[in-house]
Amino acid sequence: MTEAEELLFQLNQESKSLFQERQVIMSFGGFIEKLKEQPRRLIRNSSQYLHDTFVHYGCNEEVNQIDPHAPIRWNIFDTGTEKHIPIIGSESVQDEIFKILASFNRQGFPNKLVLLHGPNGSAKSSIIESMAYAMQRYSKTDEGAAYRFNWVFPTDKSLTDRSMGTSGPIGFQASSASDIDQMKSQSFAFLEESKIASKIHSELKENPIFLIPMPQREQWLRQWVAALEGCAPEDVELPPHVLLPGLSKRNQLIYENLLSAYDGDLAMVLRHVQIERFFYSRQYRVGIGTVEPQMSIDAIEKQLTMDRNIANLPPVLHNISFHESMGPLIEANRGILEFSDMLKRPIEAFKYLLSLVEKGTLNLPSSTANLDIVFFATTNEKHLDAFKTIPDFASFRSRFELITAPYLLKMSQERRIYDTDVKAISKNKKIAPHAVELLCMWAVLTRLKQPNPDYYESKYRSLLSRLDPRSKLRLYEDESLRGAFNPQEEATIRELRRQIMEEYQNIVAFEGRFGASPREIRSILYRAGQNPRYKTLTPMLIFDELERLIKDRTVYEFLQLEPRGKYHQPTEFIAIIKHEFADNFEREVSASMTLVEEAEYENLLQRYVEHVVAQVKKEKIYNKITGNYDDPSESVMKEVEKILNITGAIDRHRESILGRIAAYRIDNPDKVIS
Repeated sequence: MTEAEELLFQLNQESKSLFQERQVIMSFGGFIEKLKEQPRRLIRNSSQYLHDTFVHYGCNEEVNQIDPHAPIRWNIFDTGTEKHIPIIGSESVQDEIFKILASFNRQGFPNKLVLLHGPNGSAKSSIIESMAYAMQRYSKTDEGAAYRFNWVFPTDKSLTDRSMGTSGPIGFQASSASDIDQMKSQSFAFLEESKIASKIHSELKENPIFLIPMPQREQWLRQWVAALEGCAPEDVELPPHVLLPGLSKRNQLIYENLLSAYDGDLAMVLRHVQIERFFYSRQYRVGIGTVEPQMSIDAIEKQLTMDRNIANLPPVLHNISFHESMGPLIEANRGILEFSDMLKRPIEAFKYLLSLVEKGTLNLPSSTANLDIVFFATTNEKHLDAFKTIPDFASFRSRFELITAPYLLKMSQERRIYDTDVKAISKNKKIAPHAVELLCMWAVLTRLKQPNPDYYESKYRSLLSRLDPRSKLRLYEDESLRGAFNPQEEATIRELRRQIMEEYQNIVAFEGRFGASPREIRSILYRAGQNPRYKTLTPMLIFDELERLIKDRTVYEFLQLEPRGKYHQPTEFIAIIKHEFADNFEREVSASMTLVEEAEYENLLQRYVEHVVAQVKKEKIYNKITGNYDDPSESVMKEVEKILNITGAIDRHRESILGRIAAYRIDNPDKVIS
């Protein structure tokens, strides 16, 4: 055997093993076994499945020390899209989506369209792509297994003859292992393709549980769930959709005709059922779909006439007029569907969503299809503002869940967006320190809004009127405000941090609606990286690119905003980041020239305070080297006092230090004093 043949043999064995492990093909009896073992999992609808996808991958449960009330971050957005691009920030959007899914589950079905609105480039579509990618991965796990069914008819017509043997129990009265084994042996699910005359796929991917007639379906599910959850069957609450007719018209006609032909013997009918596990796929449109803004038909139906599968069906089914449904709505059933830039389409093109979203039914030429889809849509603010002015908006609003997706307002998060771009640019051109950070600072400064004094108590208004864009950016990053405010003023502003961040959340002109888009920042980076006049991407090159960008006010909307105090002034923001660069440069050059690390001064001062406190309290100090408790060192204290040029009543000075520490602790109980 050659090396290539050996590799192919190994690949073949692994493929067979994975196929069998995942149980991709089953008989109906095999499905009943699985349904009995895990009924809750196999009867989920689309919203429950997506909700469980969130839960399966978990969230970051660490409490945000800076902002304990901040929404949690779900791990599926760290993995990101199929291109493995994580979603940076947007925790509030994630949290809102999860809450909406939870409310769908409480109601029993998704009855609203989730509309993500925000400025261009605020990761709306990427958030939906991340959820789709997570569903794809989840469907490959045991916990995320999902099943549909096909109708199978053998080439040997005698196999369907009742006289060939008894039908055997289907499980209404008996469900022993021998009964199920008998059902498996009779099933056509495992026939070789050469022995199959016709196979009819279910284009809507209906759950096989709908092949179990009522009321047996309800009785079984109640019994099986009760046995697992330790309660009485009558106390089991089942999701509403499992109690409704769930088969498409075509599948229902096949089911009824076969049942009639077999004189009501359901076991003989279910021999023709092949259970197939399916895996969600955005690329192949399996349970995940996207409707683009151009005019297109979301669902169509055509009659099948020259199809081989139809021609080879048993005579008993020849009286059925077979139709095939197709389109994004059909492909996305049992999953999610995104209407990309939905409001760019004429309103008449999506009026059908009013009834479809609320009732979950789609009217086709020959039938009414029951759909199970979580609907998402994206739009920008301009189109949403225009949409709100039309008379029909009230009807749509009651069927929409609006989620705001703003630009990021933290420089540290904005910087992480461009990690992949920086890595690509650095292959051909070196990037100087601070260049990307300064660009991100400018971008965030363009998005911030001036605090509205009327929003706050009168005692805070004069203080907040001094909160300039640079100080507000520092506040959002939890950096020191020293230089602009004294310690007492800074403490007051920090107490208002949550209120400042939420000031513009629930208004039309929310903070993060306007400003430089990440797409524009990314284009600046690449233009700077391709500039042949510079061998290194430096902050100066970034300054040049920004000055070039702000010259044309007609291109970018944020350049046309009227200044509000020191806000909405992109030109001034370039001066701010230049000043920031000069400060960084001076500080780092000074640090590189000194013989003592700056942190050593802090350590010395900390030792001094420690010895002073111990002396005033007449305590000893633990010596980490010897493990003993020593008296406070007078030489250490005098050395620092000499540097600080402290003369006169040394003892009174030392006692005052202890008093100041105690007063600070009373005023700032949440601060840790190291």
